[in-house]
Amino acid sequence: MSRRRHDRNPLGQGAARQRANRRTPHTSRPAPAESAAENPLISVLRPALRSDDPTAFWVAAAPLVTELADLQHHPEELPEGVDLLDTFIEINVAETTALLHMVAAMCPDEDLRSRAQVGLTARRQPMPPQVSGLVQASVTEAVAFSDGAGENLLVELVLPRGVRATLIAYIQWSPAPYVKDAFVVGESLEEITRKYREIMAGEGASLDEVLEAVGPADARARFRQALANTSADVEQSGDWEQWPMLRPFVEFVVGRMPEGGTGYDEDALYGGFSDVATLPVPEQPPWILEDGTDLVEEFTTSAHAVGLERGSALEDLVAYLMILLDASLGDPLGWDPELAEWILSEVLPRVPTLPEAAAAQIPSALPELVAWSLERKGEEPSVIARTLSAIAPLLDEFPARRADPRMRARRLEEQVDFALELEDPTALRLADLALRAGGSEVLAELETAPLPAEKLALEQFPDDLRDLAAEIDTHLVEGVAALLEHHSGSADTDELLTACRRLLVRVAQLDDAVLRRKASTRNTAAAIVSIVARGNDLMGYPPAPLHEKDLHRAFDLRSSPSQRARTLMEAAALPHRFTGVALADPELLLGTARAELRRVRDVLQAE
Repeated sequence: MSRRRHDRNPLGQGAARQRANRRTPHTSRPAPAESAAENPLISVLRPALRSDDPTAFWVAAAPLVTELADLQHHPEELPEGVDLLDTFIEINVAETTALLHMVAAMCPDEDLRSRAQVGLTARRQPMPPQVSGLVQASVTEAVAFSDGAGENLLVELVLPRGVRATLIAYIQWSPAPYVKDAFVVGESLEEITRKYREIMAGEGASLDEVLEAVGPADARARFRQALANTSADVEQSGDWEQWPMLRPFVEFVVGRMPEGGTGYDEDALYGGFSDVATLPVPEQPPWILEDGTDLVEEFTTSAHAVGLERGSALEDLVAYLMILLDASLGDPLGWDPELAEWILSEVLPRVPTLPEAAAAQIPSALPELVAWSLERKGEEPSVIARTLSAIAPLLDEFPARRADPRMRARRLEEQVDFALELEDPTALRLADLALRAGGSEVLAELETAPLPAEKLALEQFPDDLRDLAAEIDTHLVEGVAALLEHHSGSADTDELLTACRRLLVRVAQLDDAVLRRKASTRNTAAAIVSIVARGNDLMGYPPAPLHEKDLHRAFDLRSSPSQRARTLMEAAALPHRFTGVALADPELLLGTARAELRRVRDVLQAE
């Protein structure tokens, strides 16, 4: 396995593994045993439970453990009166018994774990050791080897009756260590390393030169650090067979390791500098012709550009558009209606490397550039008119389309993707800082003054949601006070409340349907605090001063608000971040967080 997707699992294990469909069947509660064979979820579990591969059931059942925990907080997603765990408790067959063992061992929801344990007391079906022996599993040893951008971390899990399995995770180191992929193989660590050794020898490399023995306690610390940086809302990708749906199992394995180890030294993982805000200019600029003619200069000094704002922003825009056309058609002047529509509707609204000053000139500059380009090519006036007519409505919509919060989030995400392609760790860290701040230009101008104390702007909510918003705000006030009571130096109460209230307003403005769903106002308040605290590095892996247990205590929660937090983040159009939460707005960042972003920015730019 390596960071390259095409060879993430050279062992060839797990490619045919079945995994559960995350969709919950919206049907009435089935009759217990007689309809079990027709239940689609049980049909997934059955072959996995009977498989000779001891890991098959873990892989199939782990997504159901996640789904059960999610639905605990969103009962409205099931038919009225249906409880999915009760459904499986009532269906007394071997597959549901095995699932209850999984829930009892690794579900993140305490209530569900307890109910599963009670349900097991009435079960008598014999279980294979990889199911019944989960509570006796232990981690014996761990190894790691790096490819320069991250490491493969392998740990061996031993269960009763000689069952052995190896958990393999790829930990990407930049912009901070996070779990990029993970899967489990039903073989011993010795056998797995033997196969890696053979594969690398065939490529002219030696595994033994890079293999590192890792103590189980250190492996736990590395996993905890990487998992804390791995966003809970990562979607299942077709590129990964098991991750992230295997996360409950990974968390379970990590919990079997001893505490007290040492994690990654993040300061030792990075180096180099690259400016990710520049335009991707090829070695031979397409605007320079063989005779030395500079097409950018020719356009900006033409009659078509007389009414445009001259300067570097216009030149950047024209150069970028010529690169796009040359890459698409091999002609920097080759405009046609279809290509123009595609560039305006799909490319320019989300391109992360185009400065905002250049993007602002698109509505006025693009029609002039198109007309000038086609005239220079000698096209008929009717062709020019048809092309300009095709893009006219898109030009009118462009400013609003580019300013849309979800499009803005997509640009920030793609800036990180662009930095990943550079394979420069420092460029990636700068892109991650820009993601958190709200863009490269925002990052360059961050101020560090604390947020002012503000009351909840109830006037920003629809009339029928104001009472609900006020109730959420009451829980915010009480919960934040309780959260900071024993951590008074971690944040200012008023400043944290301001950020939480602004996020709640943003949710109401962008997608108030989320607030209309059936959900506890206390849970909603806790989820908002969790988002803001994680986005400001107040909560999470040390040295963050606050932890999940502090949030639970402050808001008197019985289970994690992570699912509600994920829904609220989507409603607020926050960009996805592999290593945690990106608020992407200085108006939601505390003064201390903005100061830290500036400090890291300055360090990286000085290297």
